[in-house]
Amino acid sequence: MAIQLSPTMEAKRWGTGHGFSARGVNLYERGEQASPVAVLDDFRVTGRPFPPHPHAGFSALTYVFEDSETGVRSRDSLGNDVVVGPGGIVWLQAARGALHQEVPAESGRELHGAQIFVNLSSKNKLAAPRTLWLASDAAPTWQSENGDRVRVVVGSYERVSSPLVPAEPFNLLDVTLRREISFGVQNGHYGFVYVLEGDVLVRAEGREQRLTGAHGLALRGGGRATFEAVEPAHFLILSGAEIREPVLVDGPFIMNERSQIETAVARFRAGDMGTLAPLP
Repeated sequence: MAIQLSPTMEAKRWGTGHGFSARGVNLYERGEQASPVAVLDDFRVTGRPFPPHPHAGFSALTYVFEDSETGVRSRDSLGNDVVVGPGGIVWLQAARGALHQEVPAESGRELHGAQIFVNLSSKNKLAAPRTLWLASDAAPTWQSENGDRVRVVVGSYERVSSPLVPAEPFNLLDVTLRREISFGVQNGHYGFVYVLEGDVLVRAEGREQRLTGAHGLALRGGGRATFEAVEPAHFLILSGAEIREPVLVDGPFIMNERSQIETAVARFRAGDMGTLAPLP
């Protein structure tokens, strides 16, 4: 099956008004329910707008961009209290359910990152929750002689592999583009490209599409896409196996059917997802 480019998706601005603002793309609202990526938010935060809260049925990950003024402090009901700096990632594989809270590591400094919700297939939705993390200096980098750079945060690129290995294969690549790179999507996999800054021409199977900051597109089907910098650009490439199952989203839970949502809510209320006191 040849690779296909979706129509361009523009990120929507939203925020809480409490030191938090974001530009986000909700792929499930757009009907892209085979995508392993449910939501991507490019966010900036200086305060503590979100108290401890639950997740279940998917993975919630926070990738800290290298231009962030500070890192992220991530606490969860599994007993983890982790700080990763700019260029690092925290991956909460919530599965059966866990609580977490994430805040800037340093008060008064802005945290700039991507919050990404990655769906889990039905075989892992009730697995034991885990928290994975990777410091900035542990993420390997691929670089071309033209100055193109790919940080391999999760997954692999051109024989460079990340040490962070989630339950289901996934790629999270942070690309700084000066000239041109290409990326292959396997048959049965789904890719999503999100441009933070710059101007990129995406080519695949004789088609081309232009992406500028705060816009994304999906790569469906197997094949190879080429990314050419119209002007220097910074973007993310995310990809994983398509999930051809029913999807039901209800607040902080992503399941396959209503009864699973109701059971997850009951587990949370009964304290089976653990407890996490708010920060003082």
